[in-house]
Amino acid sequence: MSFTEHRLKLILEMLKQSKRVNVKDLADQLHVSQESIRRDLKELETRGYARRVYGGAVLDQQESDQPFPERLRVGAREKARIGEAAAALVQDGMKIFIDTGTTTLACLKHLEARKDLTVVSNSLAVAAHFFNVPQASVRVLGGRLRPEYQATYGHETVAALKEHFFDLAIIAISAIHIERGFMDFGEDEAILRRIARTQAKRSIIVADSSKFSRLGSIHTLALNEIDAVVTSGVIGREFSDHFNQSNVEIIHA
Repeated sequence: MSFTEHRLKLILEMLKQSKRVNVKDLADQLHVSQESIRRDLKELETRGYARRVYGGAVLDQQESDQPFPERLRVGAREKARIGEAAAALVQDGMKIFIDTGTTTLACLKHLEARKDLTVVSNSLAVAAHFFNVPQASVRVLGGRLRPEYQATYGHETVAALKEHFFDLAIIAISAIHIERGFMDFGEDEAILRRIARTQAKRSIIVADSSKFSRLGSIHTLALNEIDAVVTSGVIGREFSDHFNQSNVEIIHA
């Protein structure tokens, strides 16, 4: 094992223990320059283990590793604001696709008053929400059930989705990276999201602030392949510049 790899291993162990590390403290402990530590943290971020923040890095726990009920609780207030802003784009009479994901679920209560709304989703949680909303017409895409997502995936789901065309697709995402675009941790999710985008007149990504500057394991969409991003808080200048140059609308919740 090279000296650099050994140092990366030590830093990762510290991250797993404390969830956060500081550049200066690491440099002092490991007897290397702060620039070397910054390069190490960048490498750990590239490998998907860390997310760099001001002055250091935090452990990057993949959202797919967390149980669905736990994901619902994380950043609930932020997701609620995003959900309300995304729902404001839905008009009476629309046919929409709603992706599976905790942020997309935050849209649902704001859609109950819409008239003549058609909702298509692979999410059982989305369908269940509309049990007592008779004015909404709901289609659930068939396929293989994945309990950790409370949703269906696979070739049957893909085939069913391709039969529909939408006024709007509300799409979740696992990570947004300035160089690698919109990313996910699973191939099934990535494939379904690509198809939803192509089947919709307008497609939007809903993403809380934790998704930015993260790395997933699979490329889903380029940053310019979406019509709008609905998020809250302040996003990095590099992202806002890229979206503005690509005519991607940034909707701040």
